[in-house]
Amino acid sequence: MTTRKLTSSIETIIAAKRHMLAERKAKTPIEAIRALASMQNRPSPILSTVADTSEPVILIGQIKHTRSSNGQVVYDPVSMALRYSQKHVDAISLFTDEVIYDNGLNDLMLVSRAVDVPVICQDYVLDEYEIIEARAAGASALVLSAAVLDQQTLRRLISDTQRNRMTAIVQVHNEVELRYALTLSPHVIGLSSDNPMTPEIELDLDATRRLRDLIPSHIRVMVMENLRTIEDAALVASLRVDAMMIDEQILEAAQSAPKLREKFPRR
Repeated sequence: MTTRKLTSSIETIIAAKRHMLAERKAKTPIEAIRALASMQNRPSPILSTVADTSEPVILIGQIKHTRSSNGQVVYDPVSMALRYSQKHVDAISLFTDEVIYDNGLNDLMLVSRAVDVPVICQDYVLDEYEIIEARAAGASALVLSAAVLDQQTLRRLISDTQRNRMTAIVQVHNEVELRYALTLSPHVIGLSSDNPMTPEIELDLDATRRLRDLIPSHIRVMVMENLRTIEDAALVASLRVDAMMIDEQILEAAQSAPKLREKFPRR
């Protein structure tokens, strides 16, 4: 795996993604990608059914690039996915942005083949072509960022995602983004204070609570923060969310996903 220099400018990342997307489109027509996607098994349902407050919180293992003590990138997505699966997570999420890391879609394909749980594609999706690429690689759901997409494009890509039988998770960071997203009736709203336009690091529980209170009961709610402790996960679960992303550190501390749920307040 090759690591590229991380840029702090989301505009630079998006510009590079558009250039790479144009190259892929020129090389492989969308019809060919559709044919590959049609060969995949039907996407596994994740957060796409009617919300039921009696259901346990869905725990999603997030695959991330980490660094060793000497600064080297440590990344083996398949091994990490298998470890998550052994600890009984409900789904796995993988960031596939190839502007920073090579082989994102290939990694997505390998992970989706290695585990029996739904796989979520996290990326800055800009075009239907990328949705079909994710479906061809085995993704059952993908994230659409309201901070990156204009309103018309967000509306269109939600429709494109659902037409490809995948779950669209609309990631929002503030009330303005949320109120527009709700007019589109997505299956899932993902709450995050980690806005690519104005990056934040820590969990803002008060802001997450305010946004969660605005979401009607028929729409599923996922918290997409980088939760670092069991205590953080329990606090997020207390907000009556349907799903949250967790990392290996939390699962190691709790020993397994079912044991982590035991520490959550009753819904």
